[in-house]
Amino acid sequence: MRWLVGWGSAASKGAPAGAGTVHPVGAQLLWGDPDPLWAVGDWRPDEIRVIEADEGSRLAVLGCCGASDEELRVGLFAARGGAFRHLTAWPGSYTAVACVGRRITIAADLAGVRPVFHTPWAGGTAYATAALPLADLIEAQLDVGHLASLLACPDAPEALGDGTPYQGVRRVPPGHALILREGGSREIASYEPAVSLIAGSPAPVDPDAAVEGVRDALVEAVRARLAAPRHAAEHDFSHLDPGPVPGMGPAERRAARGGPAPGIGADLSGGPASGTLALLAAGLPGMPGMMPGTLLGPGGSEAGERLLAVTFNDLATVSPTAAPELERARSIAENPRLHHVVVAAGEEALPYAGLDNVPLTDEPGPSLVTAERHRHRLAAGSADHLVGLGARQVLDAHPARLADLLLDRRRRHLLRPVAALARADGVPAGRSVLV
Repeated sequence: MRWLVGWGSAASKGAPAGAGTVHPVGAQLLWGDPDPLWAVGDWRPDEIRVIEADEGSRLAVLGCCGASDEELRVGLFAARGGAFRHLTAWPGSYTAVACVGRRITIAADLAGVRPVFHTPWAGGTAYATAALPLADLIEAQLDVGHLASLLACPDAPEALGDGTPYQGVRRVPPGHALILREGGSREIASYEPAVSLIAGSPAPVDPDAAVEGVRDALVEAVRARLAAPRHAAEHDFSHLDPGPVPGMGPAERRAARGGPAPGIGADLSGGPASGTLALLAAGLPGMPGMMPGTLLGPGGSEAGERLLAVTFNDLATVSPTAAPELERARSIAENPRLHHVVVAAGEEALPYAGLDNVPLTDEPGPSLVTAERHRHRLAAGSADHLVGLGARQVLDAHPARLADLLLDRRRRHLLRPVAALARADGVPAGRSVLV
């Protein structure tokens, strides 16, 4: 587990009044008082970048970001003037924290996969990318109402709002930023236009230009990942491949050793999101596959040439769209730049398996039910693995907005979004519209 934590202090110097000396265990200080910021956990050196424009203005970017140092500096200048939306426009997956004087801005991403939490503390505000450390900081009690809503409406985030399982710890909504001024003033501001994605925008948008914009953004994001330093776990080098084992292929032998392959890979579930990313990563220059000189050795047939694409064949939870998606994955895998690995799930990947070996999480989320399934899938992949998670939240209108159209008696506006969502889920559009 890795996260960042900081606070906006109401005091002009040092830690918040009455807080004593606070130092997160195993933390790396990115900048100090009066509003310190820490990085905690197994962050890679290339995933932490701190840029200072002048005295009192600095920007920390944690994660994989494709922006150059000069682009980060320009973004810091824009944030200094209040245009903090620029902090979210660079390719990659990261969390940006801008400190301009005594004003701190932390932006949450659009998909909600890199959340930001905050809580009042010692006259100021503490923030982090994990809720559990903040709950421990303020000794928060459980929020029973939030847990009940999570059980009753697991697929409706609107029922949860900005709450967390801990009283007093709040979450910044996706597409919003947390702004702290002088430690005491706290504001949640949106950096995306609040316009319905179903009913249309005030100004007409050219469909071709919109598609080109999405395509360019995806290409730049994948290119940023390909250009980043490659990493591999140490046990991939200390435990060599024992060679052919009856009934086990290379992927099964690597998973038995306990670690993914070095290099960059991708999920290939057959869905449009993962398939698009896999084909982009395989087609762009930059040798996506295994690092030369590792495992297969220099000049190996797969060293730095082919993208490792993983398909999880889960026959235990068969859905109506599973067969077409698996067939689509098989056809995509015929691309010569893909090295296709099919992971067959057995009893060890059934729902609720391995609950005694799950990592520490912020909340008892539904993902714990399928944690063992994802562990098998990722162990057969690469050290850096592309997935399609978050595509629906970013690119599609949320299905809850369809209810808003019904309440507004705008039924004719339902036709296009319902048909689009039906096609995305593999359901014949005509049948869905008739229903």
